[in-house]
Amino acid sequence: MPRGIEAGTLASVHRTYARTAAFALLTALASAPACGGSDSDAGEAAPAGPVRPPPRPTAEQEARASALLTGPDWYRHAVFYEVNVRSFQDSNGDGIGDLNGLVSRLDYLKGLGVDALWLMPIMPSPFADSGYDVADYRAIDPAYGTMADFERLLGEAKARGMRVLIDLVLNHTSDAHPWFQESRKDKTNPKANWYVWSDTPSRADIGCGTNGSTFGDSAWELEPAREQYYFHRFYPGQPDLNYREPAVAKEMLDTTRFWLDKGVDGFRCDVVGLLYETATSCSLVPETVDYIKSIRQIVDTYPDRAIVAEPVELTNSTPYFGGGKDMFHMAFDFAYGYFWGIAFASGDRRIIEDAMNTASAFPEGAQGALVIGSHDVLRAWQSAGTDPERYRGAALLQMTMRGTPFIYYGEEVALRPGAATPIDVRDTARTPMTWTRDGAGHGFTTATPWLPFGEAPAETSVEAEDADPDSMLSFYRSLLAFRRGHPVWATGASRFVPIDDRGIVAFVREDDEESYLVAVNLASEPREGTAPSALTGSGRVVLGAGSLAVGEVVTVKLPANGYAVFQLRP
Repeated sequence: MPRGIEAGTLASVHRTYARTAAFALLTALASAPACGGSDSDAGEAAPAGPVRPPPRPTAEQEARASALLTGPDWYRHAVFYEVNVRSFQDSNGDGIGDLNGLVSRLDYLKGLGVDALWLMPIMPSPFADSGYDVADYRAIDPAYGTMADFERLLGEAKARGMRVLIDLVLNHTSDAHPWFQESRKDKTNPKANWYVWSDTPSRADIGCGTNGSTFGDSAWELEPAREQYYFHRFYPGQPDLNYREPAVAKEMLDTTRFWLDKGVDGFRCDVVGLLYETATSCSLVPETVDYIKSIRQIVDTYPDRAIVAEPVELTNSTPYFGGGKDMFHMAFDFAYGYFWGIAFASGDRRIIEDAMNTASAFPEGAQGALVIGSHDVLRAWQSAGTDPERYRGAALLQMTMRGTPFIYYGEEVALRPGAATPIDVRDTARTPMTWTRDGAGHGFTTATPWLPFGEAPAETSVEAEDADPDSMLSFYRSLLAFRRGHPVWATGASRFVPIDDRGIVAFVREDDEESYLVAVNLASEPREGTAPSALTGSGRVVLGAGSLAVGEVVTVKLPANGYAVFQLRP
């Protein structure tokens, strides 16, 4: 743990959720230089240069991948890509990315190695919370196109063997939603009970109601027309739905059916643990668990669909899996995904080790969803302390730990943060994608972009990085090609190797066909570490740089901020 950061401080971040407070904390931590963190003397790194796999998978790999991506377990072997449609590609010159723009970039994503897309909210919204304030659950926001455009996207993706998941915001609506506009009028209208109301700014049966909202000082807002307060866990413009009203519970289940009938391949469910409240808790209470099981039952009636949870609890997503097959197919592993920057900044693997140990206890059938960033936290470039080698090490861990990787748009080019915050601080991680070196719109738009570009837009453009064999884009292409068609990375067994230097993360991934040891040096100087031997094999480097000796003990040597994947068998 970095000096001065106590466990209670981190726990406070967990409780308040990583939308605003974590931005400030992680910014400070990520900018720190790597500390020592060693329990052994530094060793000499192997002198050989890094091994880089080819940037394209072989025909045999593609054939194996095609088989793995077919059938109900496809999501376990897929590489997902989170798309902020608004910031990805503008097709009509209004400065806002749209669905047709995304269609025009599907071949790029396919070539990168992406198998499935997760779209941030595309439904009509006043945009008080970047689309997470939904005003109509069964339509497309005109800024992004039409329902016909969305159906075209589904068809074009399917033609390329790609899947599409959409964001489903179940906990709350926009205050501009017609349901709330009716509910707020008086206490007797047909939707009077569709939201959570109180005569006072608190309620005894809602234990979190007096603790404030995530984004403000109070979770209750006065509605003068009704002379009552409504409950909101987030912005005042996002009133919570009342799931104890049967009509609400039914309506939202019908909404899932609507989009599944449209052909979506599943959903990312936003803050889904907060649907019901009790006097003692508002997070994943029994009624919420039962409702999630109802969603899963509906999803299971459609072939080859999948749902992924956004946990509110940042260090353990286990409760979102239920028995392993009755709640979510996947849940985000934020224990690594949101806090890996601390491990690299401190040169101490404890956070990563704890995350891996927690994931190893998931119930059978559960699948972690692995990230190094998202629309809610820092750009990975910031979490890496602007160090490209730390960045590569974090991405390597994401792609080799057990689970399904989700790339946040632009991570493959190390997209930099911006400075403008029209909604809140998270906008710094939501700047437009840059496609070309030149031009005011950098290939994203012919107009003024809706949000100014981040730092170094020319240098991080796809055009610039495509021409550089040492770029982050080239690294990602090689990394995704390396893992493609190898089920060991998605579903193989995982076991931690307790190297005596806490600056080295090491673990084995293995199945009946092959076995690898992955090692990453979190420190900014060469490191050598040992562990009691439980390995057999050659230890040949197949990605990165370093050396591995297997005998009575395991000895790993890595360069500064270095990483390596060693093939043990076949």
